[in-house]
Amino acid sequence: MIKAFILAAGFSKRLRPITEHIPKALLPIAGETLLDHIYKSLKKMGIVDIGINLHYKGHEIEDYIRKNELPIKTFWETEILDTGGALYNARKFLEKHFFIVHNCDIYTDLNIKEALDWHIKESNDITLLIHDHLPDNKLIVDDDNNFLGIITKRSTNKEILFKKTLAYTGVAIYSPRIIELLQEGPSSIIELWFKALNSRRKIKAFRVKYNFWHDIGTPIGYARAVFDKLKRNSTSIYVHPSSRGCEKILPEGYLVIEKNVTLEKNFRGKNLIILPEAEFSCEREKVEDSIIGRNFIISINGWQKEKEILFQSGSNRTYWRCSNGVVCQWEEVTKEFEKSVILGKIFKNKGIKVPEIIKVDRKKNTIIFEDLGDLTLFSWLQCRREENEILDIYKKIIEQIARLHWEEIDTSRFGINLPLFDYKYFRWESEYFLKECVNALFGIENENIEEEFHLIANELQEAKKVLLHRDLQSQNIILKGNIPYLIDYQSARWGPPSYDLASLLWDPYVNLSDTIRQKAVNYYIEICSNRYPKSFYSEFKTFKKELILCRLQRHMQALGAYGFLSLKKGKKIFLTYIPSAISLLGEDIKECPFPLPKLKSTLEKIKEKLPYAQLF
Repeated sequence: MIKAFILAAGFSKRLRPITEHIPKALLPIAGETLLDHIYKSLKKMGIVDIGINLHYKGHEIEDYIRKNELPIKTFWETEILDTGGALYNARKFLEKHFFIVHNCDIYTDLNIKEALDWHIKESNDITLLIHDHLPDNKLIVDDDNNFLGIITKRSTNKEILFKKTLAYTGVAIYSPRIIELLQEGPSSIIELWFKALNSRRKIKAFRVKYNFWHDIGTPIGYARAVFDKLKRNSTSIYVHPSSRGCEKILPEGYLVIEKNVTLEKNFRGKNLIILPEAEFSCEREKVEDSIIGRNFIISINGWQKEKEILFQSGSNRTYWRCSNGVVCQWEEVTKEFEKSVILGKIFKNKGIKVPEIIKVDRKKNTIIFEDLGDLTLFSWLQCRREENEILDIYKKIIEQIARLHWEEIDTSRFGINLPLFDYKYFRWESEYFLKECVNALFGIENENIEEEFHLIANELQEAKKVLLHRDLQSQNIILKGNIPYLIDYQSARWGPPSYDLASLLWDPYVNLSDTIRQKAVNYYIEICSNRYPKSFYSEFKTFKKELILCRLQRHMQALGAYGFLSLKKGKKIFLTYIPSAISLLGEDIKECPFPLPKLKSTLEKIKEKLPYAQLF
């Protein structure tokens, strides 16, 4: 059996005044407390015997554990015993077992399981999980990963010279035989490390891998963790469902509103974290770079690092803000890179709302775009919105899309020949769904479903072809002053117009009502039939039939992408959207003009396995 122990008794003085109201273990990270995150990480490893030490605000933590029925044992300290004394206090719980010690102020997804397996295999007494994290690199290790000591303020340059130093992640693994070295009373865990070192115990360092790691010991460290989670979720806004007044904020950057918040006056907000139970009546026109709690506001100015990555997505491109715009860096200059440059200029000239291209640097593989802010349609919809307000935004997007689809745009004149959404490409999408979602993610064998894929692709290859955005989902639309701009259009191609409508209105990322969808489709038909009557469909039934088939295609493509990105690229956030995409695909099958029994059967098998998808 493997056990775990969470260190959570400290006073957290550096986080005051936040921790005067909320114990550090219960600090929320966009809807999830630190304690919940650590518990889930340990549980995912199969560790269910978990302890935690308590002192400062311990009753609040204990109440939370009880109310949420977390199987965590509590170990009270009448006085602060520090990190080493805490283990002595829990020695009866820890003895006879390997155990993991996890600081409660570390928010990460590091690979503890791999380190644990190595610890057991190597028969280590202590394994310190380390990483390269300046300026915290103070642990001295040799080329064989042996722990040698710690650099202190008293260390001389001669002692430091030629030493390899790395940083402690806040997580370590211990063998049960180390218990005998613990001492009664307050002591630091570092004292234990040196006592083990002096008694020739085997102390090793394990270099960890992770997608994110944050030390939430200061307000700025906390803010970085919260905003990083938003970026990993490809949004700039999180609002707890219990809070009221989100619509009173005009967001101009990151915005997190935790549970039971009440906002009473309108204001502009940029890079804000509003903590649980806060009642905020803003007297200023704008508030930025702040944490707002009950009766306090503290500055987090300086939280952004140089070359701060703006968000994470499914692509291999990275974005950051510079003095004159937003930099998009590609791994290399490709056809897609060149398409972005040329299409951006074509669309701008045609009056389609896209960010202006400020500079192209092919030596650095970068394009600098006009800075439109961080508010995507996806983020905007995180706040409760009136239905007429939502419809108004979607109508504005549809006006842009109708222009893109039906205005005469000859891309070949500018040196690019866009690919065609033909039978071959439709079949690629459905095979992508089969391979990356059905087979790889859910482990379901093929059911001779290809004939049904053929029927869908065969119908759609005969559809009218227009210039498509091709990936018109809510994260590829930025709102600036309620005006929508299209971004990430480099995968544009010629294809059926209903594919863009399917992507926009049946988007797994957002939950639109059927009323809004139908009104938006009707508005598209109205615009196109009035402005482009010679080009648009004479038979609306044909268009609507194609729309259903394009919905099928789009949702299969999305599910294939979610499977690929989560399994092959390690971007687990995409698992979140699988249930929504599956539900939408089920509706598509019901509305399809011809039966799809094999696809329906496959979907039912996926639904049976769906609760387990999060484990992959």
